[in-house]
Amino acid sequence: MIYWNFRKWIYLSINNPFKTMKKLKGIFIPLKLRFEIGLYKNHHHPFIWCPKPYPIQIISRDVMWKDKYDSPRYEAPPFVWIYLFGFEVYWYWNLHYIQHDDMDYWEQALWYLYYTNTISQGLIDKPDIEKAKESWPWQDYDTKETTWNDNFLIK
Repeated sequence: MIYWNFRKWIYLSINNPFKTMKKLKGIFIPLKLRFEIGLYKNHHHPFIWCPKPYPIQIISRDVMWKDKYDSPRYEAPPFVWIYLFGFEVYWYWNLHYIQHDDMDYWEQALWYLYYTNTISQGLIDKPDIEKAKESWPWQDYDTKETTWNDNFLIK
């Protein structure tokens, strides 16, 4: 009888990659599914935090972000990543191949979802897109105009 210690062979870390996208449905434009397949490169995966290399890894995450200076900072898109003995399959959701657009999209979406809620009389108000636009803190350095982009919204 062959006994496999799966703790040394398989690493699973599964989170719902659609959690935030579902909340944005109908307000922000939908993201496109991208797909990569090939040999493991590790140069474009800032989100793989395995303590040691496992022959089989399955990882999925929602959008990755942090709070810095009271505003959201985008880090990585929602994704599903499967690694099998040096071969990887990687699905992720974003707007374009241009990182800057994704950063602006996600920071505005996260601002809308998490920074425009107000607590009044013990109840949390639903986020409001107009309130999000008005309270958006970032401005262009030269023109002093808001950097909020309405192109990310469904018209």
